[in-house]
Amino acid sequence: MSPKNKGELRDMLIRKALNLNVAEVIFRTLRSLSGDGLSVLDPCVHSAYGVITKLASKDPKLAIKARLVGGVKLTHQLLRAYASNAVILLPLLMATKYLAKNVTNQIMLGKDGCVATMATILCSVPKNHWGKLKFIMEILALLTKAKSNVVRLIRETAIHHMLTILDCWDKVERRHQIKLLKAILGILSHVCDSKHGRNAVVTLGGLEITQKFITSCPGDKKFDSLISSATNVFLKCVTKGELPVSSHKGAIRFKVPSGDGSPISPENSRETTPGTEVDSSDEEDEGEEEEDDEEAYCDFKNLDLAEYCPHRTQPDDLLKLASFFPELNGFVVPGGTGFMDSLASARKERGNGCDMQSENPSEMYIRSSMCTKSLLQFVKVSYPDMTGSCGPKALEPLYAKDRKVCRMKALATIKRVLQPDLYMQRVVYDLDYLLESDHTKQLITPTSSSLRILNNWDEKRVGKKDIAVNHLNFESRFESGNLRRAIQVASHEYDLILNADVNSSHHHQWFYFEVSNMEAKTPYLFNIINNEKSNSEFNFGMKPVFFSVKEAMRGRSEWVRLGTDICYHKNHYSRIPKQVANVKHKKTSNKCYYTATFTVIFPHANDVCYLAYHYPYTYTQLQVYLSKLEKQPLPPSVFYSNQVLCHTLGGNPVPLLTLTRTDKKAEEKEVMFLTARVHPGESNSSWVMQGTIDFLLKDTPVAKDLLDKYVFKIIPMLNPEGVIHGKYPSCRITISSQRCGLTDEDLNRRWRAPMSSLHPTIYNAKALLEYITSLQGRQVRVFCDYHGHSRQKNVFMYGCSPYQSWWPADNERADCQYLLLPRLAQCTMNTFSIRDCHFTIEKTRESTARVAVWRQFEVGMSYTMEASTCGCDQGPYKGQHLSTHQLVESGEGFCVALSYLDASMETITETLSSANRMEDRENHGTEVERLLEEEELNSEDELDLDLYGCC
Repeated sequence: MSPKNKGELRDMLIRKALNLNVAEVIFRTLRSLSGDGLSVLDPCVHSAYGVITKLASKDPKLAIKARLVGGVKLTHQLLRAYASNAVILLPLLMATKYLAKNVTNQIMLGKDGCVATMATILCSVPKNHWGKLKFIMEILALLTKAKSNVVRLIRETAIHHMLTILDCWDKVERRHQIKLLKAILGILSHVCDSKHGRNAVVTLGGLEITQKFITSCPGDKKFDSLISSATNVFLKCVTKGELPVSSHKGAIRFKVPSGDGSPISPENSRETTPGTEVDSSDEEDEGEEEEDDEEAYCDFKNLDLAEYCPHRTQPDDLLKLASFFPELNGFVVPGGTGFMDSLASARKERGNGCDMQSENPSEMYIRSSMCTKSLLQFVKVSYPDMTGSCGPKALEPLYAKDRKVCRMKALATIKRVLQPDLYMQRVVYDLDYLLESDHTKQLITPTSSSLRILNNWDEKRVGKKDIAVNHLNFESRFESGNLRRAIQVASHEYDLILNADVNSSHHHQWFYFEVSNMEAKTPYLFNIINNEKSNSEFNFGMKPVFFSVKEAMRGRSEWVRLGTDICYHKNHYSRIPKQVANVKHKKTSNKCYYTATFTVIFPHANDVCYLAYHYPYTYTQLQVYLSKLEKQPLPPSVFYSNQVLCHTLGGNPVPLLTLTRTDKKAEEKEVMFLTARVHPGESNSSWVMQGTIDFLLKDTPVAKDLLDKYVFKIIPMLNPEGVIHGKYPSCRITISSQRCGLTDEDLNRRWRAPMSSLHPTIYNAKALLEYITSLQGRQVRVFCDYHGHSRQKNVFMYGCSPYQSWWPADNERADCQYLLLPRLAQCTMNTFSIRDCHFTIEKTRESTARVAVWRQFEVGMSYTMEASTCGCDQGPYKGQHLSTHQLVESGEGFCVALSYLDASMETITETLSSANRMEDRENHGTEVERLLEEEELNSEDELDLDLYGCC
């Protein structure tokens, strides 16, 4: 089985040994023989563990099997017994490394004293035996993933030995250098997560040693990950700086109503609903949502579905919903329920009730903005939103990350910590200051007739320099804007701070702001310094979006991807201020913010430009879009209605669209229920939804067939309040809410038991589903909630597989239909990736729309559809950003996938088979590369013991 004997015979022997569970047999045999004393094993230990290490890299379940037969404790006993035997020690260390990869084994080995054993062996192994030192460090790096083992390690002298090796890293034998240093930095990172660990590392000179290591590393690519790890250790050890803002809370407060409708103070607003203190998830995050979701954990840690009683809508509330089903009432929309009528009334109340039919798009936007209620009075409408600007039709390639830039950013971070006086701290934009004299800052925008109509004067400002200042000017007081403070730190470098969610100190990602007074052809460096997510697509090819008013005046009115030297990394600012004593914040007390940094070279001097995280899609933009739909002629026999489902806490109407055809009885049709924008920062979901609506209203055979078979109920924006106030992907400043509404709650965590007074959109959306399934007795064929994903590429879905559920009873549900729509989408959507889809049902997702609808209303095809904010890594758009055109196209392709649901089995099979053949051809080369890489990684672990016998 030696790696020297590569070939079919070796591979065949390994496969046979795995099939026969040879490793498990060896552990059982050794365990049995050890009853007479470990000395009995002397003749066979070396050979036995040599075989085990060969099989370990091929058997991912070996660690579990070994524990079940007592092999883990036996291996530790042998380690102690043969610690001074240079020949036998190495295979024992190699085997221990594999066993320690299992979390349960880590805890077991720690309790059994393995940390102390490793520390003892570390002290006794000669300094030049790099092979053994490498395995010792790798074992400790695995063991210290358990916090209890970190405490045990701090009591030993091993940290001093690690720092000594790190200090003389250049003397490490080259073939072991990278892995050994990686393991040491991993251990130090785990140790520095605790206060006592940080103190120990700092006392032993760890701060100076890591700094020296970072600055002295060679430029070789293989050291890049080590510099990143060392910087992480350094930042954990240094005294954290507080974010340079007056308060860690957002600039705006909102008096949240209690469950009975009475207002409560913002300070107590987070107590209105249990389990809302922390929400670190990203997308449905599912996968931006598939993060540690502490809020969901609090809600469901004691959940027992055996006693699960789903929330039911009040009977009186259900009866009121009859008006939202005009298709069942002769296709007559009841008076007083129209969305456009509601907007017209709002304009009239504000002193302008003019007809919008003759207005150009910019005028339509300005007039529509009067109907948008916000927590403060905006000072303008943004130019790109006013002109209805989209992304370019031409594809834009992903940014090729420059590893040298990332290294430079790491060194700059260290420099800013050690030499803060070298940097200016000149505040050039401060939202808090601007709001101090605004007496309406905690009020909904007044509706008096004297209200000034918002406008935009950017074209008049283009080419005019502000001679009163010698820095960039910023602005974000417009719908969806998000920029709280801009600080000039160098002549052409600015630190930017985003606003937190309303009533919150969390959720910073979405940015959208105006920049002016720039010089042409001059690099400007922007550092957004209070991001919370541990990684971002900015590290994997994404560029921010950029808009130039001067270019728009020349006929190029579009958002473009722009930026160089893009990087996303940890900084030295503490996420929770030290004076905050709330016990709920203890988990984040030593966490740092992250910096998204990029360089922009403005094409024109004294231009007015806009920068954003993604293509904005505001609530006012939705109003304009729906107004245009209201005026356009419909295809024959098509029924379209737009009603007000409910009003948000801030008083904004929520549209509900109904689409079907009138030539068939609606009572006999199944329902397609589509929603979007529950997370307001995910503006890409609105573009996908627009594509879906546009497709359904086209006069095409596929659209006709869909409306013939189904009634579409569409809620295009579930969280208008968050969109208006600049929440994570589609907003701007003033009130930033990245994932939440005005209650600082993730609305996609409220589907299990929404409250009408706090979560009106979720409450009413769920009530509609209950009305359809319970009172009408109709079937919801597909439920799909459109989202955006900030840390993954492509478009993909999360579904509900009863066979992948946390609740054992779900396995009895014979339901495989969840697989059909994603497979069809793979055939009809150029941006879709079936390999990125997931169908697990986790306990912490029980309150999301996808799972709540699947469970309570038994909708087998219940999905979250995620669209990347970045681009694609497969298909025809591989290596390209997703522009608004590709997002709209995705919405159209999704409709085509829906049209196949009732096709014959022969048609579906033929469609899927054709797509599979194409996918296999596209992925064959990638799969071969992956297998080769996997084989190379495995061969690195299958080291020949003869090479280490004397080490």
